[in-house]
Amino acid sequence: MLTHRVDTIDWQSPIDLSRRFVSDSIAPLPYTRVYSELGPHHRLRYNQLTGMFSNELILRLETGFLDRVLAAVVRRSGRDSVDADLVAALHRFRDDERSHAVLWRQLNRLSAPAWYEHADAHFLQMPAALDAAAALLTRYPLACPVVFWLQLVQEERSIEISRRCLRMPVDEIEPRYRAVYGAHVRDEVRHVRLDCQLIERFHARQSAVARRLTAAIFRWVVGRAFLRPVRSTVGIVRTLASEYPELQPLLPRMIRELGALPEDLAYHEMMYSRRTTPITFELFDAFPEFHQMRDVLLAYTPASAEGGA
Repeated sequence: MLTHRVDTIDWQSPIDLSRRFVSDSIAPLPYTRVYSELGPHHRLRYNQLTGMFSNELILRLETGFLDRVLAAVVRRSGRDSVDADLVAALHRFRDDERSHAVLWRQLNRLSAPAWYEHADAHFLQMPAALDAAAALLTRYPLACPVVFWLQLVQEERSIEISRRCLRMPVDEIEPRYRAVYGAHVRDEVRHVRLDCQLIERFHARQSAVARRLTAAIFRWVVGRAFLRPVRSTVGIVRTLASEYPELQPLLPRMIRELGALPEDLAYHEMMYSRRTTPITFELFDAFPEFHQMRDVLLAYTPASAEGGA
């Protein structure tokens, strides 16, 4: 269990606002031209706001998404007499994610008590259509196993985020954040392996038509929700400009240049690439229905088109 590795974290001392919460390299704004016009104190605060938003995203995934999916798979696995080891692994997976959720919630409450004392989200705004689609997909995860692909790509990305943060000089990152990233990454490596098993168990055995449908839904979600800076990301720079009124003249440019990032290769390489999400890309190669991910991911070319894996 994760808990015994973080039971020495100091949750009482005020957050250290002189340090970063995440690596600058995983935030969107540094991939824009306007970022160079921000002062060091602006960049530090933007980093902290992004770190809290990242916590919100992970918390939402691990409480509003994975918990329902895993519960459904466990129920189905029990009926179908699936390997007992897989069922046990799924239970551990769900317990891990519940433990993780406690940590992300504590981090945000320590970072901004006024924002998070009574709520888990301050920046996160999910479009109603996406929320409805997520509720439907998590209700029937085995009929349309896109949820396992979404778990895989996001958890592999979370591993990359944690690794980048852990490579930061110790005196640059807030110690509570560093401790949580260190504990989290160890569990996520195991979870990625389980995601691959779930894809093999529930996606690979579907009909070609069903697999193509799964791939099409995944492509739409990644292209529309994961890659594009949306209202939540814009909300972060609006908050930054409200805290530093001298940035108000730059706000339209920040919003405009954030909106252009889906066309930026460096941004794509940071988000999803063979370097940051290698296992996901290998599975794209293995399933022809996912070769069309090249239409939404600038950093993806099927291995066959590169001369073979």
